[in-house]
Amino acid sequence: MSRTPKNLVVITSDEMRGDAPGFMGNPDCRTPNLDRLAASGVAFHNHFTVHGKSVPARVAMLTGRYSHTDGIRTVNETNLIQPGDPDLLSTLKARGYETAVFGHNHAWTDFWGDNTKGSGIVDYHSYTAEHFRPLLERKWPVPAPGPGAVRPLDLSRGGFHYGGRVEKPLDGFCDDNRIEQAVHYLTTVRDRSRPFYLHVNIGKPHPPYQIEEPYFSMYDRAAIRAWPHGLPEGAPLPLRRMRQLRTAEGASEAAFREIQAVYYGMVTKVDMLVGRLLEAVEAEGLFGDSVVMFAVDHGDFAGQYGLVEKWDTCMTDCILRVPQILRAPNLPAGVRVDGLTEHTDLAPTILELLDVPPAPRWGIHGESLLPVIRGERRKTAVFADGGHEEDMQRRFNFRHAGKGEARRLDGKQATYQATRETMARTKMIRTERWKMVIRLAGGNELYDLANDPWELNNRWGEPGLAPVIQDLQLQMIEWCLRTDTDRPHQERVGA
Repeated sequence: MSRTPKNLVVITSDEMRGDAPGFMGNPDCRTPNLDRLAASGVAFHNHFTVHGKSVPARVAMLTGRYSHTDGIRTVNETNLIQPGDPDLLSTLKARGYETAVFGHNHAWTDFWGDNTKGSGIVDYHSYTAEHFRPLLERKWPVPAPGPGAVRPLDLSRGGFHYGGRVEKPLDGFCDDNRIEQAVHYLTTVRDRSRPFYLHVNIGKPHPPYQIEEPYFSMYDRAAIRAWPHGLPEGAPLPLRRMRQLRTAEGASEAAFREIQAVYYGMVTKVDMLVGRLLEAVEAEGLFGDSVVMFAVDHGDFAGQYGLVEKWDTCMTDCILRVPQILRAPNLPAGVRVDGLTEHTDLAPTILELLDVPPAPRWGIHGESLLPVIRGERRKTAVFADGGHEEDMQRRFNFRHAGKGEARRLDGKQATYQATRETMARTKMIRTERWKMVIRLAGGNELYDLANDPWELNNRWGEPGLAPVIQDLQLQMIEWCLRTDTDRPHQERVGA
């Protein structure tokens, strides 16, 4: 290992499954830039988010803390890292780092900064007037469909969240403009006398499932290896109700192949954008001085089980397992880590790579992955949780303006309206062989992943597996005890 880096570049994609990119073993989906990044760094092949929703997952990446400890369990402007709470960005900023975050903010309450006024936690963001807001006005033309282009399907009658082929120019807050802002920061705006933390949030491959050419027609619908489209034996309530209310039990094989092919197109578009940013990192000579991390908040059904998007209380690997790459001058190149890792491990790993101590009173749950990379340690289990308490379920009050009962996001809200217990609190433990899911509303799950990697046979309740369940339950209870809330902080402690 060589010298300690001083800069941090974080690239976050939204909703990319762990089995989607080429470097993760997918033979169909083309991701040459991510493949090269993985080959020059460390690729984690069994990395897991701790929550299936964007905000809790991203907060966990930045704080190293599980979602339930701080009550981070949904998506709104109050459910974010609070001012004064330690996290990766605030810690680096206190050490003199210049900070720039482009794309949506799914992490910080006091996000909206201004480099000239010193307000907010971030120095530059996508709407910083002087340097970056004008870049949102750029329009990106898209190619017209060629003679061999695929014809979009009519999936308007289902809850597929499908948009088909994009044929209008891309502009505004599109991913292309976000990447251009990041490149502009690296090449023109940054203070070259200071270390920097650059964080770029790419919106794709988050639904709606839509993309421009050539990505829309890039993948042969009939030739791709399709994910299973049937529900598991003993499927829990959230899976069953989403299949009924969103995509319909009688939906065609062609519909789900279409979703998967368009999803692959979106993944390949993300890869192109990552390549554009990495070219700027290389041109600026920054690889030798920087930690570069590619991370994903959570995955996506993308047609698996006949479903789309995600659900907070579905603990399937296609939602929780995500791609993860770390590249740094003090890390080996071309290393593949097959052991279990999770989002809470990322912040302490980056702090160690940068040789920055954690802020005082920062109760990090995760552990640095450097001993894992060196083969000195192997994590025995990863955990996740989701869902809402009964009172929060009763307070569900989303209404789409002028349309009565919500059908926003193609039936996601309608599922919650019709069956609120699908969002009952849920916790998961996953070892290398077993996965157990416990739900307050019933419908527990147990999968033997060694023999059932697609999680199609729920074996909860089989008498012969009682010792397995007992062991997993004990581990889950101990995890809950270790990560129970530590708020408020008690300065003086007596007996």
